[in-house]
Amino acid sequence: MADSGGEWNQVKRKGRKLRHVSKPVADENAPSDNLQPNSKPEYSIDNVAKYHDNVSKRFEESPCWDELQKLLESAFSSHKIPHITKAVCLGTGPYDPADGSSQARRTAHIQTVAFCAIINQIRAKTKQEIKCFIQEPRFTQIDKEFCAKLDLEAVDSPGGFDLVDENTLLFAIHLELELCNLAMRKTLPAIFIGTGLEEWLRVVDGTKERPGPLHRFFKLEGNYQKLAFPDLDYIFSSTSIYWKGTDSLSEAISGTVDEKAVDQKTLDQEKAESSED
Repeated sequence: MADSGGEWNQVKRKGRKLRHVSKPVADENAPSDNLQPNSKPEYSIDNVAKYHDNVSKRFEESPCWDELQKLLESAFSSHKIPHITKAVCLGTGPYDPADGSSQARRTAHIQTVAFCAIINQIRAKTKQEIKCFIQEPRFTQIDKEFCAKLDLEAVDSPGGFDLVDENTLLFAIHLELELCNLAMRKTLPAIFIGTGLEEWLRVVDGTKERPGPLHRFFKLEGNYQKLAFPDLDYIFSSTSIYWKGTDSLSEAISGTVDEKAVDQKTLDQEKAESSED
């Protein structure tokens, strides 16, 4: 529902509070004011590439990297890898932020490194041809040209959302719920990497019987194997890997999520809220 200024949609949260999410602009191909590319980019493509290499090396020396490699190896050995023909990365953030934020810049590069590493491991294991796409409304032309050097095709919004199908790996770290649903509106991907159901249930109303805007996440939870993505300085906090399959992958690696427990937690929270009225 739009507010009096017509600028926001509102998603109902736990505790009867609201989480604001951006309302789609009239021209869906044009970014909103706060998603404009940096009009005065500071870095050349060589600068971006050099920084990316440095960040990549430091990331590969981190415990997060080691944990991610072990997690993927365990997953590959315990479960058949879904047939993947394309990979779509959404919303990393720009490599040359307009506000000059060093943390935002580092986050964008580390998320890109992780995305590429996962795809390269799947390629090595399966010998599958996987076409990679990346969508970020704040990318400058230099950012897009740098992505091409990584074998990533930068697409303008909403092109990335439209690419997702049942043979896609969708990488969407900390992406807003509205945009996750937009990306998965046609079908669920083969692998989804992003915020998991239990995290959304902390802020958005939904149950298995009445899932509301979480209905796709309840489907992921009920039909996919689920793994916890290792974190690094909150860059991957609350991130899960949903992996299409029917075997005991998550039990073998990290333990399954008890759906009944999730539902009971939701009911308990709703009862607590009602008692406060």
